[in-house]
Amino acid sequence: MSISIAVLVLVALSCVGLGVRSARRERVRARLAPTELPAQPHLRRIDARLLAIPLFLAMAGFFAFGPIGAAIGLAAALVARRLGGRRSRRAASALRDEQLADAVGALTSAIRAGLSVPQALAYTAQEAEPPLRGDLESLVRDLDGGVPSADAVVSWTERVGTDDARLLGSVLELHRRTGGDLPVVLDQVAATIRERVAAGREVRALTAQARLSGLILGLLPIGFFAFLWLTSRREIEGALGTRAGMLSVGLGLAMEAGAFLWIRRLLEVA
Repeated sequence: MSISIAVLVLVALSCVGLGVRSARRERVRARLAPTELPAQPHLRRIDARLLAIPLFLAMAGFFAFGPIGAAIGLAAALVARRLGGRRSRRAASALRDEQLADAVGALTSAIRAGLSVPQALAYTAQEAEPPLRGDLESLVRDLDGGVPSADAVVSWTERVGTDDARLLGSVLELHRRTGGDLPVVLDQVAATIRERVAAGREVRALTAQARLSGLILGLLPIGFFAFLWLTSRREIEGALGTRAGMLSVGLGLAMEAGAFLWIRRLLEVA
């Protein structure tokens, strides 16, 4: 019985991991796909899959540990999906910042070649790669549609939502108002973006061990509790059969979640 429960839990955890990775890949593909392709049936399939994973994990937890296990399994699946979505958004934002430095270089070359700023932006959009290409194409469409350049640039920076995009938008708006040698300023912007991207990579590399340590320390008590459930179930059931035991378990899980989030917060560098 204990072996079957352990196998069921392992299968459930594997399904959660596969589901999170699959959903992350599908979201990236949806961002990279052309906008004119119909994506509604595909998105419905993704939503059904994301709904099935928490239900399956909740059922596995219910059969293994009862109602408490079902609640813990459902909460773990929802937290994993939320963390996976946040990590996917951060990865997409970092990829845009890396592509933006090359895009600024292409914009500078086009302006030096004699093109106007809207023409240089259209050329940059053609040379860029997804997902930045779609954002630049939206900016070019707004400019071609008669939207004022200031409003179009502000809308583009809000859509991208990164500090580097806001820096480029500020430079373009300042040049529109005062003029000046735009290619020289854009060269400095490109160098600044590359330095910030390199610094971000270095910070992630330096904090990788600390982030992994926080994850392991957060999962160790849960793994130890699961091990005791499989080896000493009578004692654990006796503890869970009292109000004080249930309160202790709930308080311990809440403190574990709070400590994990606190460690992640400490490791975030603006």
